[in-house]
Amino acid sequence: MSYFKHILQDINTSTNNYTTDNILSGGTWSGTSEETFGINGIQIFHSADRECRVYLDQSVTTDFTSELTVTDHFDCLSNVPVTRTFVSVAPYFRLRVKNIDTIDTTELITAAGMTPIINPLPRSLTDDGRLMTETTITGRENTERHAWINPTNEQAISPVYRIVGTNFDGIIKDTNFWIDGSLLDGSVTQAGGEIDLHTNATGATAASSAKYTSVRKSRFVAGSAQLFDGGFNFKTTFTANNIRRVGAYTTTDVVNTPVDGFYFELSGSTFSVNSIANSGTPVSVISGSFNGSYGRNWIPTPDTYYKMSIEWSPLGASYYVNSKLLHKLPGAHQSHYMTLPITIENLNTTGSVDVSFETVGMYIARQGELHTNPTSNYLLTGTKVLKYGAGVLKRIIVSDNIGRVIIYDSVTASGTVITNLDTAQGSQPLGQVDFDTPFNDGLTIDITGNVGVTTVYE
Repeated sequence: MSYFKHILQDINTSTNNYTTDNILSGGTWSGTSEETFGINGIQIFHSADRECRVYLDQSVTTDFTSELTVTDHFDCLSNVPVTRTFVSVAPYFRLRVKNIDTIDTTELITAAGMTPIINPLPRSLTDDGRLMTETTITGRENTERHAWINPTNEQAISPVYRIVGTNFDGIIKDTNFWIDGSLLDGSVTQAGGEIDLHTNATGATAASSAKYTSVRKSRFVAGSAQLFDGGFNFKTTFTANNIRRVGAYTTTDVVNTPVDGFYFELSGSTFSVNSIANSGTPVSVISGSFNGSYGRNWIPTPDTYYKMSIEWSPLGASYYVNSKLLHKLPGAHQSHYMTLPITIENLNTTGSVDVSFETVGMYIARQGELHTNPTSNYLLTGTKVLKYGAGVLKRIIVSDNIGRVIIYDSVTASGTVITNLDTAQGSQPLGQVDFDTPFNDGLTIDITGNVGVTTVYE
């Protein structure tokens, strides 16, 4: 004789732990105690238009004040429904939901279900019925990235070289590395290892601006991505008619309009990530439309420092806050030029309120080898542009000594001089002169006389 015992999978909704009530920014909704007798699993569903944190309290008492209380929690991005299942470990449970966003919710639902049977295995197995596991060195932040192993079983590793950016030591601004482009009553002050950009530090002139730009640009090399990084504080609260920007980009000299590159922007109370190419219309994604790990919404809190980073290549850019992906902007031609300087700006468009914007440091690095295979050029006399754009002058080899050689960081025979060699007899011997000197805008050689120069450069 056989006996069969049937177990009824009866899932009950907890009326004590269900809500559609909206929650103020920073506020918390709490459910009430629910018995778990005969219950093996607690199923939770949550969805809201703001970022929330859901807590599951389990305890031996109904007031959850006993030290024999365990709490689990999970974070939920805005507009992304989330479900979780937990094993019941105590006689009573309740849910709590905290709005961790900076804005009140306008749509929210949280519900809990109780089930006598739960499946401890994942929803799918391997083809041969084994549990699936995952091992990764790329992490969850950029899941589409992969480590590269070459045919000889060696892992490809890209060093990170800082190219542009220096410390802010002392109180004297270093004009060898930074250009102060402030206008009217705008000013940049340096002290305590940081700089502070004020729009109206001393007067009351409307449309004042503070601006700092690196003298050098970060040379782009095909095959290696660039990384902008720094620590920034939007110190003054959100202010109308004020724009604060920072990133790797160029601007017009007079009206401070972005021309090429990538940047973060806080305009009034609107925070965005941006790219612009060849003085065109900026591609601007504002808070509420982000696609990264913070969800759709994120804005900086005034008087708070953040690590803000931008990775870019010819195929797009990724923006990070505190090493966490904020937004990914795919697509080619986001910037006309890939070789870019650091720029930070604090602009009052019409008003005369003093607004502060601080940084403790910022730099651009190349995520790849610093050196590339060089090229060379031989010129006997005259002027020639050897390269348009940034590079490195490695060495020159002089084969005669009856003239003068001038090499410019420029695409014309004028502007910034890298070297000026008098090759007249007795002044400069024949042979090789090593430089290993970077240039930003181009490389032009101008030879007077018949000198004969081989230039080696990247």
